[in-house]
Amino acid sequence: MTRTLALLGLVCSCREPLAPAQAHAQAQQIWSERCANCHGPGGRGDGPGAKLLPKPPRNFADAQWQSSADDARIAQVIVDGGPALGLDRNMAANPDLRRKPEVVAALVEIVRGF
Repeated sequence: MTRTLALLGLVCSCREPLAPAQAHAQAQQIWSERCANCHGPGGRGDGPGAKLLPKPPRNFADAQWQSSADDARIAQVIVDGGPALGLDRNMAANPDLRRKPEVVAALVEIVRGF
């Protein structure tokens, strides 16, 4: 997680960092509320909202994608959204997470767990 934070350059010295358990709890809630609708609870891109999209969401359980994906890029997509990186416009940005690097790192861990 520290490596991801350093790669992101998101560490903010203006506040106390979240405890790991708190960051993971927030990440789980965000995954459930924002991500699982399209990516599915198991990260396979088969959530109920996926049916409404013109292009299927990323399947995080794809081993080939997992081996080729970079943690910093995953984090950047989470924060900045798909269009900022030339990806699908339906991958929404989460700018509120820019100042929560521990939560972003925990979300990256969730993605890596598939």
